[in-house]
Amino acid sequence: MTKVDTDLTLLKALDGSILKQAIRDVASKDTKKSDEALSYFISEDFTKLCNRLGIDSRAVQRSVKELKDYPIISRKKLSNDIARIIDADLIGSSK
Repeated sequence: MTKVDTDLTLLKALDGSILKQAIRDVASKDTKKSDEALSYFISEDFTKLCNRLGIDSRAVQRSVKELKDYPIISRKKLSNDIARIIDADLIGSSK
């Protein structure tokens, strides 16, 4: 693996971590944190992150909006499930 490949893999892992944390923040019982996280999902930064990761930003936005409608316990579980899917996808695509 070249240095460029390593750098790209690390950038993808960082982007994945940012995405996972934003999703977890949407599931937070702290209303301010949750609202701030929701605003991230309509930002240009989020769109750029999705482009780098090769994922559909609109699909993620829809899913996050739906996540917000669930009760807090369900949101926590679902956000952790989503984080595991992101991890699996990032690990699988970096091989």
